[in-house]
Amino acid sequence: MCYTATQVTKAYDLQSFYSAGLAPSLSPEYTSQFYKADGFTHPELLILLQQDGEQIIDLFKWGLMPTWKKALPDMLKLAKGTLNAKSETVRTLPSFRNSIKKQRCVIPVNSFFEYKHVDGDKLPYLIHPKQQPFFNLAGLYSFYKDDSADEWYRTFTIVTEPANTFMADIHNSAKRMPLMLSNDLIRDWINPDSPERIIDDIMQFACSDEELAAYRVVRDLKKLPNDENVLLAVIEQPEIPTNNNLFTL
Repeated sequence: MCYTATQVTKAYDLQSFYSAGLAPSLSPEYTSQFYKADGFTHPELLILLQQDGEQIIDLFKWGLMPTWKKALPDMLKLAKGTLNAKSETVRTLPSFRNSIKKQRCVIPVNSFFEYKHVDGDKLPYLIHPKQQPFFNLAGLYSFYKDDSADEWYRTFTIVTEPANTFMADIHNSAKRMPLMLSNDLIRDWINPDSPERIIDDIMQFACSDEELAAYRVVRDLKKLPNDENVLLAVIEQPEIPTNNNLFTL
C-alpha cells in the first residue's frame, strides 16, 4: 500500500500545472517540502479538489477522519488505518462510503515508495512518473469537527487498486498500487456531480507500465531524515529486476 510519498513543490507550481485556484489560507509561495512524507505521522499535503464549481489547491492531513461523532483520540487512532482506501470497497466501508459520493480529490506527488520482498528481505524502491512532474493520485477527503476544541480537521486518503505488471514486480507482497489518474480523468474524478458509473469506471483505470520508472534506495529509508538525500540514496547495483523500466541513477 502507499504509505510514503514525496511532495516537493510550491503551491503556485500546482496552481499552474492544474489551472486551479488557491484556498484563501494558502500563499502562492507556500512550499510543501516532503522528500519522505510518512502517512503515519499525518503530514499536511497539498491536494486538488473542486468546491463551488472551482478547482482549488488546499492543505489536508493524510489519514481520513469521517464525519463521525466520536472523540478525537478515537478518530486519530482510526486515521492510522485510513491512509489508503481500496477501490473495491470504498462504496461499502463506513469510513469511505460517504466521501466517495461527493468528496473526491487528487493528491499530486512527485514519487512514492514501496517495498519489494526478496529472500526474506524488504528492499525499498522509489517509483516516479516518466513524462510529467507529478502522479495524480486519486483520493477521498472529509471534514471532522472536534467539538471539545471547536476545531475542524481536513483529512484525506489515497485510493489503491490491484497492481499492474510493473508494480506487482516491486510490491510483490500485496500486489497493489495507488490509483494513478491520467490528466484527462482529473476533472470527472474531482467533480462532485459526476455520475456514480463514471467514478466506478475511473476506478478501473490502471496506469500503464510504460509511464512508470523506479530505482532502489537504501534499506534504512525509514531512518533517513526528510531531506533530498532520501532521493539520492540510490543503490548502485540492485538485484536484476524483471522489468526494464527499473533502473538506477
